[in-house]
Amino acid sequence: MVRVDSRRNNRRKKWILRIILLALLVGIGYGIYTVGKQLWGHDGMSTASKQGQHVVTNVAAFDTVTKEKQSPTMYNGMKRKVAYLTFDDGPNTHTPEILRILKEHNVKGTFFMLGNSMQQHPDLVKQIADEGHYPALHSMTHDYTKLYKSGNADNFIEEFNEAQQLVKDATGVTTKLIRAPYGSAPQIKEPFRDDIAESGFKMWDWTLDTLDWQYARNPSGMLDEVKRGLKKDTEVILMHDRKQTVQILPEIIEYISSQGYEFEVYDPNAHFVVNFHHDERL
Repeated sequence: MVRVDSRRNNRRKKWILRIILLALLVGIGYGIYTVGKQLWGHDGMSTASKQGQHVVTNVAAFDTVTKEKQSPTMYNGMKRKVAYLTFDDGPNTHTPEILRILKEHNVKGTFFMLGNSMQQHPDLVKQIADEGHYPALHSMTHDYTKLYKSGNADNFIEEFNEAQQLVKDATGVTTKLIRAPYGSAPQIKEPFRDDIAESGFKMWDWTLDTLDWQYARNPSGMLDEVKRGLKKDTEVILMHDRKQTVQILPEIIEYISSQGYEFEVYDPNAHFVVNFHHDERL
């Protein structure tokens, strides 16, 4: 009799344990269902899935801050060195070769173009802009007497306005960067600069002159000038659209790169002062 009661008690305990376990499983399952329903739609598809796997975020939840582009001065703990290759007096028959070399080396340049030459080669003006180079201005005529002898900036600004329109017609770009023929010193005095600043133009001279006009028969002399003059963390290098430039440009690019410089193209949104007068308006 005792054994029968013992077996009955054991069976009762097993049933009680099974009922408790079943209740626990039901409770856990209900909890999972409730949480899942909040995270997923009633049809078992997430909101992201319903929207083609794109999670939609309310843009208003973030503050939008617009900042002017600035080139970093440090990279990997080292001072960043930047070189700007600039080319004057084009476009002409040498410009396509310069563009080819720049493309082969994945380098962008800044081209200070003459209006009279742009009128003859509007296709090259467009190509310069289309390939990511910056189209800048170098007057219409490069005529010293016409530009400077009057002592005021009237003729100067008139020529640059005309050249500016030629670039806009060819590229759609309204460029404001200019380079004064023969440089800004000594011929451009302060009243002259006042008028340039008021006109809205920005004026670049250079920090390193390759003196390419001296080396028509010896292009390697241009490379020697670069080797002697390459010292600053930011260099604006003057060249012209000439045969000797075409001949030595690959070596100049390779040397500058070997000295730890990166190449940049002029960016009107990150303008910095490069004129002999250190005039911050220009």
